[in-house]
Amino acid sequence: MIAGFVPVLLLALALAIGARTGHPSRDPRSFFAARGQFGAILFFLLSVGETYSIGSVLGFPGGVVAKGPGLAVWFVGYILLAAPVGFLLYPLIWRAGQRSGAITLPALFRTHFGSATLGRCVAVLLVLLMLPLGTMQIVGLDAVLTRLLPDGGKAGLNLLAAALALLFVALAGLRGAAFVSVLKDVLMLTAVLGVAAAALLAWPHHALMPVARAFQGEADVSPVRETLFALSTILIQSAGFCIAPQTVVSVFSARDPQTIRRAQLWLPLYMLLFPLLFAVACYALTHDVAREPADGVFLAVAATVLPDWAQGVVLAGVALTALVWLGAVCLALSAIVTRDLLPGLPPRRQRPVGVVVAASYLVLSVAGAAWHSVLIANLNTLFYLGLVQLLPGLAAILANRRLPSGGVLLGAVCGLALSLVLREASIGLYGVNPAFPGLILNALLLGLVAARRSSA
Repeated sequence: MIAGFVPVLLLALALAIGARTGHPSRDPRSFFAARGQFGAILFFLLSVGETYSIGSVLGFPGGVVAKGPGLAVWFVGYILLAAPVGFLLYPLIWRAGQRSGAITLPALFRTHFGSATLGRCVAVLLVLLMLPLGTMQIVGLDAVLTRLLPDGGKAGLNLLAAALALLFVALAGLRGAAFVSVLKDVLMLTAVLGVAAAALLAWPHHALMPVARAFQGEADVSPVRETLFALSTILIQSAGFCIAPQTVVSVFSARDPQTIRRAQLWLPLYMLLFPLLFAVACYALTHDVAREPADGVFLAVAATVLPDWAQGVVLAGVALTALVWLGAVCLALSAIVTRDLLPGLPPRRQRPVGVVVAASYLVLSVAGAAWHSVLIANLNTLFYLGLVQLLPGLAAILANRRLPSGGVLLGAVCGLALSLVLREASIGLYGVNPAFPGLILNALLLGLVAARRSSA
């Protein structure tokens, strides 16, 4: 397996080094957002890299095995809906960034509402929300590296993977992540297609039960609750996906709105991966495949149906998927800390400080992965719970409405508090995603502030 794994990572490293050629290395805007120079191809590859992370490749089939086919509905649904939402929303975000000169979401809030306090609050919220994202990728990397080197120490392997992600970031910034995405996409497509095809060919042999019986236990779930949860989660997470910190940075890397629209037109083609991943999950359920932990199901099926050398390529593709995504998140977090939480930092120091921030984040992610006890899909849901509370304020920015920053902050805090209470108290609300009532409260409070301002 190592013979198929190591050359892929070396090639990725060479691509990251090559991305530095001809571009200023000390310019922070070039490092964090490629100075808005990406054409349709590079922007497309970068945005796909953020859409199809290890949460999709490992988390989706793992979630189906652990929770049943209901998870597939909302998981696929929100990513599918995010494509048209992004087609409409991204050009507006790009234009708002051009008006303010921002390359991060907190900078948009700070400049539009004229409040440094609001900008810092948004920055702190995003930093806290991004911690589970790193944990999610390291959890997936841990599954890969454990299969590659079963006798190696877990902590050491995870730190090695984190160091490689940091190297991608330090070498060429966002441009490096985009270049490595070329290789990552080829490998990811090859891995998913290869494992699914091999599983389908091997299906008639040694099947323990039909698919219908494997999902029989899901009949006890209330259809109404399941439908309400799926619909509310699709609406919440499709909008939240389009304002994730790393997504916003990639939007600002695009050359113009037309570049963004051209790239978005092709994005839904990658949805073809999900039926294949669903087939892999079904194979695991109906055959004698180890399903613990659930997030390792994809790799367990690959080990069952593929020869040793092909497993190495699959492991490399999955690892690279996580590393590219980690790199993009590290860059977004570094930009937020160096430009929004430390606004007085000189431009020449932003890149080195950003690398230190990325290194610290990766170490925390490794520590979080060592203590995690939840599914990747659950970490994904927790991230969106807080992120969507920024939507009402962002809507005011995109509509170019000047509202009191205190009203924006009040709505976000109250909405987040309600969502967290509903989640932690396990208050069902007939299955509605707990972020949904919080977002409604948030929007109502901001609407009241806007109405009072208009009548004043």
